[in-house]
Amino acid sequence: MIKTKLFEILKSTGVILPEVVFIFGLLILVLVVAFDTKKNKATLYNILALALAGYLLVSAVLNYEKLGPNTIEAYNGFITLDPTSIFFKGLIALAAIIMLVHIRLFDYKMSGEFYVVFFTMILGLNFLTMTSHFLVIFISLEMVSISTYVLVSIHKTKQNFEAGIKYLIFGATTTAIMLFGVSLFYGMTHQLNFSSETFHAYLQKNNEVSIQIVSFLFLGGLFFKAAAAPFHNWVPDVYESTPTPILSFISFAPKAVAIMLIARFIKEMSINLNSVILLVSVLSLIYGNFSALWQTNVKRMLGYSGIAQSGFILIGLIKYQSNDFYGAFFYMVLYLPITMGSFFLVDVLYKQVKSFEIEDYKGLGQKNFLLGLNAVIIMMALVGLPPTLGFLAKLVVFSSIMDMQTEATNSTYYALLIFGLLNAAVSIYYYLKVPYFMLVKTRYKFELASRNLFLTTILSVFSFVIVYYFFKPEGISQIVSQILFLK
Repeated sequence: MIKTKLFEILKSTGVILPEVVFIFGLLILVLVVAFDTKKNKATLYNILALALAGYLLVSAVLNYEKLGPNTIEAYNGFITLDPTSIFFKGLIALAAIIMLVHIRLFDYKMSGEFYVVFFTMILGLNFLTMTSHFLVIFISLEMVSISTYVLVSIHKTKQNFEAGIKYLIFGATTTAIMLFGVSLFYGMTHQLNFSSETFHAYLQKNNEVSIQIVSFLFLGGLFFKAAAAPFHNWVPDVYESTPTPILSFISFAPKAVAIMLIARFIKEMSINLNSVILLVSVLSLIYGNFSALWQTNVKRMLGYSGIAQSGFILIGLIKYQSNDFYGAFFYMVLYLPITMGSFFLVDVLYKQVKSFEIEDYKGLGQKNFLLGLNAVIIMMALVGLPPTLGFLAKLVVFSSIMDMQTEATNSTYYALLIFGLLNAAVSIYYYLKVPYFMLVKTRYKFELASRNLFLTTILSVFSFVIVYYFFKPEGISQIVSQILFLK
């Protein structure tokens, strides 16, 4: 009996072997940081961090090819490894590499402790992609949350501490709400795995409205990570005060994993949760777009717009007969170069004018036309205008709305389509305000703090990807089709 259980544990450990090796690598990093007595080791830490992130990306690619379309369960259902989880682990690793390169190019001084906390967050994100068990979700989500609170406060300024405390308070509140939902689910089903047959058998004995309410409570923790309303209150202060490279990562990776986990939950649920998703999506679109209109700080503007972007992505999670979440996953993949490119643009602009205020960008594009062109492309992508990936992302999501109304003659879907298009139109004003100030407005006295052609050229790589894959999206589309939950 004991021998059989040990064999099962060893077999299950093989499923998460990349994470086990990663943990050992993280422990080595901890030892290097703890016993390093020399200063100015930023380069060494960055190289070690890139090696760890690179390992995660390579292991994700190899595991994806090895696993194929199969699904493996480990540790008696605590861990579920499928193509979707492996793909999102690869996205997390790619985002981490981009962030680490961002840090290196702009010469951010990060302590060794930063890298330890950062990779602890990545470990939590990886486990979130591989589970449908409430206990693992809670532990992994707390690993991500606590690490993020620390990263937001990493520079130890008053503004950082204030943002970190607000983030902690809202995060703790949301966690309590989520745990309350989990406890109610456990009371209904006596199960903690929402993909088990027993869970659904007991759940069907309960009232549909009560299940929707409990689902909303549980999903609150994931909506918080996706920066979706009404769990968005942390966004403006965190975005304004957090170092830009860290912000570029936490604006994408936790959101991507949260969207994937919400999709997994919706797919497993036997009842329709469209009312919950519609409510959060509409609130996110309204609050995010109209709050962004009044912002003068580019980082706060991107923060509020991120709330609106979550609203668009959630539309792709509305459940109907033929929905396989293609729209949401396709949007999330395209969101990677767009959002991380936008924060790279913010740092390039800051390096030149030493300000995050949009008005200070007056005439900057006239002095540096390549930078102005990059700003136009990236901001057009965020709006969703052709010829950029952002247009394809919104087109696929809006197409999914059309598919809904063909299956069910419901005027709600027509209203949602019109509402989404109007919100996309509203975003034109605040997104294109950045290139407008850069290329149209003029400034009489103009002194650049820096004119770095190399960084502008690196920024052009993001713009090239955004435009190139608009004309050749077949590769991305094929990959996304292969990692969907429903075939």
